[in-house]
Amino acid sequence: MKTPVASYLALAITAALSGYSVNAYAEQSTSEKVEVIEVKGIRGSLSQALNNKRFTDAVIDSISAEDIGKFPDKNIGDALQRIPGVTVSRDFSEVDGVTVRGTAPQHSMVLLNGQNVASVGWFDLAPFNRSFNFELLSAEQIGGLDVYKSVEADINEGALGGTINLKTRRPLSVESNTFFASTEGAYSKSAGDWTANGSGLYSWKNDNESLGFLVAHSVENQSVYRETLRSFGEPLAKPADSLGNIPVAPGAMASILFDEERKRESSQVTLQYQATEQLQLIADYNKFTLENDHVNTAMFAIPALFSQYDGTTAVVNDKGVTTRVTTVPFGGAQPLVPLFNNAVLRKPKMEMDVLNLTAEYQTDSWSLNAVIGQSTAKSRGLQSSTWWGNIAESEKTGFTFDTSGPLELELTHPDYALDHEQMMIHSEFSYLNNIRDNEINYYQIDVVHELDFGIFTSIKSGIKYQDQEFSARIDRYDDGILASAMNDGLTLADYNGGTVSGLHSKEGRDGTLSSFAVINRDIWQYAKDNQGALRVTEAFLIDESITSAYAKANFSGDGFRGNIGVRIVETDVNSTGEIDGKPSTGKKSYTNILPSINVVADVTEDLLVRFAAGSSVARPDYDQMKMSASLVPTMGTATIGNPDIEPYKSDQYDLGIEWYFDPSSLLGATLFKKNISDYIYTTAAQESLAGCSETCLVTRSRNVGTADVSGVEFQYQQDFGNGFGVQFNYTYTDSSLINPAGQKERLDRVSQNSFNLSGYYENEDVSARIAYNARDEWQSFESSALATNKPYYQLDASFVWHVTDNVDISIEGVNILNEARVTTLPEYNVYHSVDEYGARYFVGASVKF
Repeated sequence: MKTPVASYLALAITAALSGYSVNAYAEQSTSEKVEVIEVKGIRGSLSQALNNKRFTDAVIDSISAEDIGKFPDKNIGDALQRIPGVTVSRDFSEVDGVTVRGTAPQHSMVLLNGQNVASVGWFDLAPFNRSFNFELLSAEQIGGLDVYKSVEADINEGALGGTINLKTRRPLSVESNTFFASTEGAYSKSAGDWTANGSGLYSWKNDNESLGFLVAHSVENQSVYRETLRSFGEPLAKPADSLGNIPVAPGAMASILFDEERKRESSQVTLQYQATEQLQLIADYNKFTLENDHVNTAMFAIPALFSQYDGTTAVVNDKGVTTRVTTVPFGGAQPLVPLFNNAVLRKPKMEMDVLNLTAEYQTDSWSLNAVIGQSTAKSRGLQSSTWWGNIAESEKTGFTFDTSGPLELELTHPDYALDHEQMMIHSEFSYLNNIRDNEINYYQIDVVHELDFGIFTSIKSGIKYQDQEFSARIDRYDDGILASAMNDGLTLADYNGGTVSGLHSKEGRDGTLSSFAVINRDIWQYAKDNQGALRVTEAFLIDESITSAYAKANFSGDGFRGNIGVRIVETDVNSTGEIDGKPSTGKKSYTNILPSINVVADVTEDLLVRFAAGSSVARPDYDQMKMSASLVPTMGTATIGNPDIEPYKSDQYDLGIEWYFDPSSLLGATLFKKNISDYIYTTAAQESLAGCSETCLVTRSRNVGTADVSGVEFQYQQDFGNGFGVQFNYTYTDSSLINPAGQKERLDRVSQNSFNLSGYYENEDVSARIAYNARDEWQSFESSALATNKPYYQLDASFVWHVTDNVDISIEGVNILNEARVTTLPEYNVYHSVDEYGARYFVGASVKF
């Protein structure tokens, strides 16, 4: 039986071989239509992006930096959010992941110059998934990017939503002795300080343009403040109040400051040699590093550690949850401390590099491209967490909380939170290193044969072998540190980092705890001096060997063009780790056949219609495949990884219309649909498991769900010819997941409506742009509960003064309105969290020769 995609392929092949013509418009070949855009500035960038979109056969959107140092946004992710169908996630002020057409960030793939990029999370809270962290990448060295939304046989598999190909520059395509340098001051309004950034690029080639090299480097420093009000855990039953009632309230709540010193560096070295008229050799090396030393300070209130509440002050909502109450301090012979200062210090450092060696050979009738490459990523993250509180004076630790809106946390004795002397080491002093490594080695050969066979103009085929290893380990050195610190009588005053005040200015309420004591970074030395023996608490390794082969035929005729192809992929997985203290190994092999077709019909010279259909896969996350388990034999339960799962599979379709009413303008719409099978869900089932029982209730990932994503993208862009222009896009996405219980859910992190609106003005002297990005509510899982994220809006603006032909001065603002991310728990009708990042401003100057 034919699959839906196979049926479309058969129909397309029949139509193509019969010489079907949509229109007599075929004045030029596709290659002749690809215009060279000479216009500079914002208009030049948008025109080049439209040019890329118009003359490709696949469904893509592009972003172009029309000149060196002129990428349109501060961050690659910020630029991606302006593409139809793309929404972004921000956990620490900058974009760290993208959702393309209703799929999770780990279900999109990022390529650098067409090749896979290794990636790791940057500290303990980041999951072991395949999502690429865009915080690593500087925008300075990226010449442009393409977002592939439809499937093409010659594009690496692995994405359900979209494949993002980042492109760097090559020296033979740049004028010889090109020099670019910039300096910039960055101001964080929340942190209240300035940091310095800089970048430079030099490109050279010889007189006959056969040999060239390009070097570039950039350094970006940033102070990151994230101010958070948050409750933790699903509301649960707490000790009885003063009237004997058992209230239901959050397990804990906190006012939090995340204070980070971020440093990002990007380097590029490219050598390009045109050895003969037919043979070209290229060596590309890119390195990216991110250091983000930070302190996360939280004043935690834990209602469960009180003996009772003041029942006369309790407010209970329509879900039966106590949203407001005043606590009664315990005191007595066995006092508890329900109000803590928790300080988590981390020193994460991520390094990622990519080395590609490429040989290109071309004749009149065929060409060959061969690539040998390696991409590595590693993360090392020292971490220490301490809890501080005063048992001796626990009567000072009363508070009133209110979770009906952004968290209110009013202390009975406000000075307690500001007094370092009151904070004694209490219940934790951890010292550990989170270690993650990812290495990808790949070998690829592509061959293109020119054809003169009916409508077929060329056939492209290739083979690729990829070996990928991902490993993670937690090294602990904290045995005995807490006992030593308590014996030494440590207080927060020994590591006095001052106090903070004025937090939560955007969303906080009158009763919000906005001031408290913070720790300084000298605590690292105490942890190092008192560390215990190494104790490894988790370690696993996943090795994937991937072999793929494809064939793609390009065709064109009277008013139509496109390609049809198939990609065959074989994946072998070997997962090793420990279960119940014993070495354990899991293996899995699977093969996927992925057909695809892309057709473009030129209805008129400026109006075209696109159709695309294809199959794609996204491999399981490392978290889901790791051989690591948590066993509780006394309870007969276990949580364990599962390498024996299939990848997500998707059949997807696109139908679009695009009207290019001038070289810099577009009006278009695209319908898209994805049918996703083998959806991976975490479920519990009885299994016979050594170390647990024959009827152990095992929680693991399983292929038990299906999902559907459909929607429409609208896109409008126009240059008015008088210096002004506008860019607008809107996306409607309808998503649903059938869970193991047969119930329908919305997909995680998907907004139903999103749009981007930007306007610009430029002339010979100035260039200005203002951009507004918006998305409506989306859901996510927070603290094991289903959460709703409220609509998010962001306003950015930039202004550039072209002082001379070679010198620019720029001013830019990001998140000017200090928009906050607000999350609620609808099932309990309470607020979960409010995150404020603050506005950021940049003032810079650049020179180019």
